[in-house]
Amino acid sequence: MRIGIIAEGFADANVIKAIVKKLLGYDGADMRVLRPEEAFDETDLRALNFSNWQLVLESCKDADFLGAFFDSLEGDAMLIVHMDTAERGQEGYDVDEPQRTKGVDYSAYTEQLRHNVIEKVKALIAEPYREKIVYAIAVEETDAWLIPLFENKAADTASHVRAKETLSKLISMDKKRVKAYVDTERKSLNYVKLGSYLVKELKNCRKRNKSLDLFCIELERKKPEI
Repeated sequence: MRIGIIAEGFADANVIKAIVKKLLGYDGADMRVLRPEEAFDETDLRALNFSNWQLVLESCKDADFLGAFFDSLEGDAMLIVHMDTAERGQEGYDVDEPQRTKGVDYSAYTEQLRHNVIEKVKALIAEPYREKIVYAIAVEETDAWLIPLFENKAADTASHVRAKETLSKLISMDKKRVKAYVDTERKSLNYVKLGSYLVKELKNCRKRNKSLDLFCIELERKKPEI
């Protein structure tokens, strides 16, 4: 099976690739990131090198774009569509949000918000491809999937409304973590290494983040029989 990924960014795609390798046993040769498409060099500035939630939605409703992936391959193919929910209040995102109040049940909250986002995306996808999609909907961001690696609390990490900032702060508190997971040249987190760490602790992280668990469950259900 060939696997395509449409994600909001390279960081998200790297985390998703690590999870797919862990749960399905595929290597990088079996996967292709369709958006954002990796540049071959610094001068390669094609439009597909960039992505965000708006462009994820545009890609999903572009039947020619999806067809170029699915119809050009022999055998089965799966497409993973990633979206964060942190931008759900922006114009054009337009999904109903369950109430996020003090004492909210984040498991139920996540299931409902994830369902609403999936319904929005599914409506954009041409009918022949809908059953081939797996949804990586991160509440609030994929960074929330990584927070359990560095924070030992009981609450679902979707409770962090600024997950990226929280993750960066947790890593910055320990020099060993900074050395291991910060790309000092680019002054950003190294999501390839974070993805590798995530899959080593995936069982525990799934317990701490419902949206990660639901993505993993869907992947496991779509795993082809050998």
